[in-house]
Amino acid sequence: MIDHVTSSPARRAQPTASLAAPLREPLRFLTTSAPWRGLAYFTVSMLVGWVVFFLYAVIVLLPFAPAWSYGLAKLERLRVTWLDAPAIGDPHPPVTGNLSTRAGARIGERATWREVAYSLLLAVLTPIVFFGAAIGWILGLGLVFGPLLADDINVMGTRVEGFISQTVWAIVGLAICAVGLYVTYAVSVAQAATARLLLGPTEEELQRRVNALETSRGVLVDSFEGERRRIERNLHDGPQQDLASLSLQLGELQQSLSAESSEDVRAQVAEAQARLERAMAGLRDTVRGVHPQVLDDAGVEAACTELGGAIRVDVHAGEGWKPGRRLPAEIEQAMYYTASEAVTNAIKHGGARQVWITFAAGVLGVSMTVMDDGAGGADPARGTGLAGLIERAEAIGATLTVLSPPGGPTTLYWARAVS
Repeated sequence: MIDHVTSSPARRAQPTASLAAPLREPLRFLTTSAPWRGLAYFTVSMLVGWVVFFLYAVIVLLPFAPAWSYGLAKLERLRVTWLDAPAIGDPHPPVTGNLSTRAGARIGERATWREVAYSLLLAVLTPIVFFGAAIGWILGLGLVFGPLLADDINVMGTRVEGFISQTVWAIVGLAICAVGLYVTYAVSVAQAATARLLLGPTEEELQRRVNALETSRGVLVDSFEGERRRIERNLHDGPQQDLASLSLQLGELQQSLSAESSEDVRAQVAEAQARLERAMAGLRDTVRGVHPQVLDDAGVEAACTELGGAIRVDVHAGEGWKPGRRLPAEIEQAMYYTASEAVTNAIKHGGARQVWITFAAGVLGVSMTVMDDGAGGADPARGTGLAGLIERAEAIGATLTVLSPPGGPTTLYWARAVS
């Protein structure tokens, strides 16, 4: 169940803190891949920044700033992975319609204008950062490779000549390059943090998305329940009634056979009657598993007492539970479906001979415990319908815990807050 969304500052601080971790160990910094990932990220940022700078410089293109900022944001959300950070989530909800409809929807979203702010910030800072970085890197690389390219070099009025002088200045150049890598990575981390702040979803946007997902899941559950009811009605009013009529006809035929009738004919009619009764029993079990009428009439506790058949099912009223208590329909349906699936799994997969269902209630809500004496070892990750039961519980704000050690018993604990 989703109770809350982590606050935006805390959610964004964690990836940023992990990105900045290499900066806390300067001596170890150069032995990792961080400097080269930072340099690649920084280089592409400068190229992209200059493109955006010239786009803003061309006045006639300003009305299209949201469009290119939207495309830039898509690139930037993925590019932070170069720094070994998780990709930034897309804050835009899905929209449908033609191009003008989608564009109008995007223009009205705050996320679009945060993307414009990011692209504008990148365009403004790129020239400043670029020229600062260019001076540092030219100085450092010049001191390292300059003596190899020219014989007469002056550094701040000092002539560089001789092997010792060249070596000293090369070491200074290497030190400047090392500092340059450190600063370049720090700038890349700062840009990635800014991208996460401006291009990622806000807490409000995340909450709206969570609410929309919960609403859609609720609609799916309601649709599923409606379809189950329709199937139950069709089975009850159609095949079940036809089979009941056929059973009566076979009974009348069996009664009408005279004593002189062939023993073989009487045996065949009796076998057909028995097979028909087994088919009707199986159909009744199927109908009852889909959506029993007793669930609507008497509640989940009464409905669960009818789950027995192939194995014994004992239903108990636990602490705080009043026998015959009624709950909202969606809760009763979810509890019954969980109990029904648990009994089916106990028979098919656990080889159980008995199932205990206990209902309880307290200040925090209601709960249901389903335990069997089967072989255990049930794992939601391996199927057996348990993963679907967990998702179904979460869809209505409930929780389902599965405990099934090898050798048994298997216990399902279903709980939900009820006002």
